Amino acid sequence: MKNPVVGGAFIRALRLAHEMARRGWHPIICNCGPPLVDPKIRAAEGSVQFLTLDSGRPGLTADKIISEFAALKPDLVVMGEGAFPPMEIYYDAARRLGRPFIVLDQYYNDWLLPKNAGVDLVLMYALASFWDGDLRLAPPYELTPPFIETVTEKSALPVPIELHHLHWVTLVAYDPYVLDRGLELLSRLDRRDIAVIVLSLNPSRCRREAEALGMEMRRLVSLPLQLDSNAFGFLNASAVGLVSNGFMQIMDCLALGCPVIALERGTGVGMSELNVDKRFFPYVSLGEPIDRQLERVFAWLDENPLSPRMRERLSLERHGVSFCATRIESIYHRETWKRSRPPRWRRMLRRAQQWISV
Repeated sequence: MKNPVVGGAFIRALRLAHEMARRGWHPIICNCGPPLVDPKIRAAEGSVQFLTLDSGRPGLTADKIISEFAALKPDLVVMGEGAFPPMEIYYDAARRLGRPFIVLDQYYNDWLLPKNAGVDLVLMYALASFWDGDLRLAPPYELTPPFIETVTEKSALPVPIELHHLHWVTLVAYDPYVLDRGLELLSRLDRRDIAVIVLSLNPSRCRREAEALGMEMRRLVSLPLQLDSNAFGFLNASAVGLVSNGFMQIMDCLALGCPVIALERGTGVGMSELNVDKRFFPYVSLGEPIDRQLERVFAWLDENPLSPRMRERLSLERHGVSFCATRIESIYHRETWKRSRPPRWRRMLRRAQQWISV
């Protein structure tokens, strides 16, 4: 991750590292670029070690990175996403390290699969319910469900009880740009049957801007960023979710039965509508003007575009963190077993000697 606004790979790696630590592993996250400011990072600091990678160092080579990785004595290496150009040197080093190598990625479509040369397993973040059996991936590619482990019930979320009977619209803003765009849209929702929930880095700034835009403050709940269970709970309880144009955030909203307004984060940042399969577009506004987004919100407030059958199927797509951790452990044990076995020629020689001795 070069830009802290583009944090999907980091957050996915963090969730996985937390689960691996729970299973007795000692995870080290080597991150390129500044980390996000997020409560999940603070919660993981006791069980996960964080190191900073500097891809701009003069004279940096794959061989030097291999030596640095080897000094950490890893049992296996997991890369948070298929390599972008600044990360290709680390990708090459990880493949040559001689340890099981796993890549986490996301499934957009067949023509954007990450490279698999030298990779033992590629775990693709996706929603299988949308593909309805028409997707077949060959090894080492595998689909993994969303990293949704627990979802807080609506009644336990920190929202005044008098707002529980209204339709909720939840904005999740990891950076000021998304917050500003989200509030601009929300200020134009002239309906009194909605409550607006905003999760952001700076709740006080959010309230000031909302008031300046003329939003009704009695129906606004401005909170800091939440741990996963609460964040998922808000989206699960909402009629509409507003998130940045990141693939993981979009998929998580849909998995929770919540149609999505995906807010742009500036030129060239985040997910383009060209990369997302058209089957998602009835439920996701991506790259559309604000007037069209408003039309979508009003329609979705009146009726969820996801059918009850689809929402039921999506509710079963959970526990991707546990799934990935189990698959990674199986690759590790498989490779460890293969390395512990003598070479095939030696086994054949041993059998021949035993036959001769008989």
